[in-house]
Amino acid sequence: MSWGAENTKSGAGRAVVGTTLSAVLGLGAVVVFTAVRGTSLLRPLIALAVPQSWPSDLVAVSLVPLVAVLAAVFLTRWWPWLLVAGVVLSLPTALVHLFPDLGAYPSLSIIALAGPPVVLLAVLAAAQDLLRRGARAAGLVVIGLAVGTQLFAASLAGASWLMLTPGGLVWRLVLTALSVAGAVLAVVTRGARAQDPDWPEPRPLSARFAVAAILAVLLPMAGQAVDVLKVSEVLELPVESIGRHPEVVVAIGGLIVLVGGVVACAIAGSRAFFAAATSASVQVGAMAPLLLAVYSVAFQPVLSWLAAAVGVAAGCLVGATRWRVQFAVGGAVVSALVLFILDLGTGGVPEKLIDHEAVIPGALLLALLCATVVAVIVTTGSRLAEDGVVVPVLGPLASVLVFGGAGAMTAVGTRDQNAPSSQLEAVHHLEYSAGLLLLAAALIAGIAAVEHLRARSKQEAVSA
Repeated sequence: MSWGAENTKSGAGRAVVGTTLSAVLGLGAVVVFTAVRGTSLLRPLIALAVPQSWPSDLVAVSLVPLVAVLAAVFLTRWWPWLLVAGVVLSLPTALVHLFPDLGAYPSLSIIALAGPPVVLLAVLAAAQDLLRRGARAAGLVVIGLAVGTQLFAASLAGASWLMLTPGGLVWRLVLTALSVAGAVLAVVTRGARAQDPDWPEPRPLSARFAVAAILAVLLPMAGQAVDVLKVSEVLELPVESIGRHPEVVVAIGGLIVLVGGVVACAIAGSRAFFAAATSASVQVGAMAPLLLAVYSVAFQPVLSWLAAAVGVAAGCLVGATRWRVQFAVGGAVVSALVLFILDLGTGGVPEKLIDHEAVIPGALLLALLCATVVAVIVTTGSRLAEDGVVVPVLGPLASVLVFGGAGAMTAVGTRDQNAPSSQLEAVHHLEYSAGLLLLAAALIAGIAAVEHLRARSKQEAVSA
């Protein structure tokens, strides 16, 4: 009996460790993709799986990322194989630097877009299994790293955004090899999970979550359908006038997607709605200040990735504790106050941090924002595991809100209509970013208060 119990306990431990390690290693593919192809921070990779264009000779290939994401949402019970598929699809992104001839095949570049979102969905499914299994700390850390890896990748790629020598072939290949190892480990440890009597049985998506997820994945296509001619016709303005302000087209497209995303979240239910809204608010709110922070330390690459790594680790650490709500709310409020102070202290010109090479304040800001984003999303995800909806809520639903919100925010990102376009336009209005961070803090605090009151009322009813 003792031997059987010991073997069972050992098998359960292998299942938890193997699942956690495979999910974390698999995220290497996301780091490589974000660092190599990323043009913005916290890109909604799942929402960006829709076709960006329709080449006449590659129509079928252009649909591969979209179809892959839709399939992954409904196949999360087989998340180890999804992780394998996502890693394999991501390989062209890293191997093209080793074999330049691969760049001559545009179909490979399009197919590679399917890799990172499929990997993210597989990792979220693994985190959900860990949470339902009772390995709460491991599950929450995996959720935190799902977004934290994107932040860390941005710190790695920051210098190349400033037109410095890209380099980095070695770490790209290393991370790619680690992601392959993670995919293999996920498949190898299936036996340990099958032998664990406490490992949760897969739950199929309910009809409302299925509809909401499908709508969320397809919605970005509506935003891309908006162009200058359609906007000119609807607003009854000359095409030339709209053409001089292309940000209007982006903002209107983003607003359409955002409204549709809100409808999709409403279909999924109140808990999913507030969870996705919280996750999206903190991500959209952190985009502009993260851009400023990354640029501030871009010429100090070691300091940049070290600050990001410390921030991500801190966010995962506090998110895995029972005080995650307090830390998430406090981090969001402190981050918002720092942005207000930064805007005031620089006279409304935050890019002075870059001009004056203020690397220490930039690194501190980067670490604070990384920790805040990770802590907020971990806190949000901890409430979704009970219903088994971590994947659709933190996946398609949150991603479409980030996509729409980031697009709509371009309407407030322009400081001077006559000024030349700049990649730092968004940092001129940090007050909006601070407002979104405060909104995320209010949502977390409000949800926690409601849940506390519900639990208290249930206790009183039982005692009565």
